[in-house]
Amino acid sequence: MPLAEHELASAATTSALGVAFGVRLLVALSRSRALKPLAAATSAAPCRSRRCRRPLFLLPLSFVAADHEQIRDKLLSKLKLRQQEGCGSHGEDKLSQRKLSASLKENNFCIPEHVDQFSMSQIRKATRRLSSKNLIGQGGYGPVYKGNLGGMPVAIKILKPRGSQGFPEFLQEMVVLSRLEHPHIVKLIGVCPESCSLVYEHLCNGTLLDRLKQGGLQWEDRIRILTEQRSALVYLHSSRPNAIIHADLKLNNILLDAGDVSRLGDFGTARVVPVKPLEEETIIRRTVPMGTMGYIDPVFLMTGKLTTASDVYAFGVVILQLLTGLDDLNIVEQVRVAVKMHAVNTVLDPSAGTWPKKPTGQLLKLALRCCSWERKRRPAITSKTKWRSLHTLRAMSTSANKTQK
Repeated sequence: MPLAEHELASAATTSALGVAFGVRLLVALSRSRALKPLAAATSAAPCRSRRCRRPLFLLPLSFVAADHEQIRDKLLSKLKLRQQEGCGSHGEDKLSQRKLSASLKENNFCIPEHVDQFSMSQIRKATRRLSSKNLIGQGGYGPVYKGNLGGMPVAIKILKPRGSQGFPEFLQEMVVLSRLEHPHIVKLIGVCPESCSLVYEHLCNGTLLDRLKQGGLQWEDRIRILTEQRSALVYLHSSRPNAIIHADLKLNNILLDAGDVSRLGDFGTARVVPVKPLEEETIIRRTVPMGTMGYIDPVFLMTGKLTTASDVYAFGVVILQLLTGLDDLNIVEQVRVAVKMHAVNTVLDPSAGTWPKKPTGQLLKLALRCCSWERKRRPAITSKTKWRSLHTLRAMSTSANKTQK
């Protein structure tokens, strides 16, 4: 059973250890790293890791008079701080570091010069020792903290050892993002191999989903964001000799800066696929479908075949969400019924302002084609002619913004 502070003092009072031994023990402990066995002085459960299996010392505090209370308080504060940081995390960090180093060597991968490497102490300092006040997100990969490194605001994603997403996703995201440079893709600033952390630029306006729920996002901005995200996908799918499939495009993975300029993030499930000559479609077979329900390509879900058309399906859902404001698993069917009944205006989001009727209707139909169950009917993201309705709306939105100014 863990001991509270008053229980520790009580046990020490009845202890046979003398004052002199108590003083020597206190000094020895304060100079050593053997503070972990005293973690039972806090209210949290003691660590069970192999590294922490040492005898529990009951520190005799009966000798502590008024002039020694400050020393006692500092010691207990250190104990609690170490407990909060986690006794077992050190061993897991070392294991992650070894796994990362081995994987990088195995794949002959060198971290590019433009990607900085940070130490665990720098990460802790940047996040105020992983303070809960700095926590801005939580996912299957692990927690995301805001921080400050060298005066630069950053977002730090830290691998959770037992998360639903793990080391392979960490390595994949690092490898992919370190090689990408696009104005509408989140920039990877650095990595911390010691703690399996990824450091990104911090985008203060959060996710596109949050921004949409807040309201006030006008149709001109929505069209601009769609144009930005299409350009990011064109960049990924046009990469040669290997195309990149994001595989988890959704509103939550589109981040916004202070001016609502968008960046595509979270490349943990992205796949780098060799493109065969004269083949437009790239295919990779997987046994376990990945992604988010509502955005997952149904063909991929049934067959395990992931292609660039899978990203097109998800992008179609994003278009429908931005045009309608709906966040529903049945959004495709709802819009399809409205278009069939020539009632497009009934599904458009009125909070976005007055939508240009004809090109908006055309874009809705294009989004439905993106969400077709037949992959051949989906427009290639790289096709200029297929996306004419989006370009038309973008030109109209730019003109409208100039008129307002």
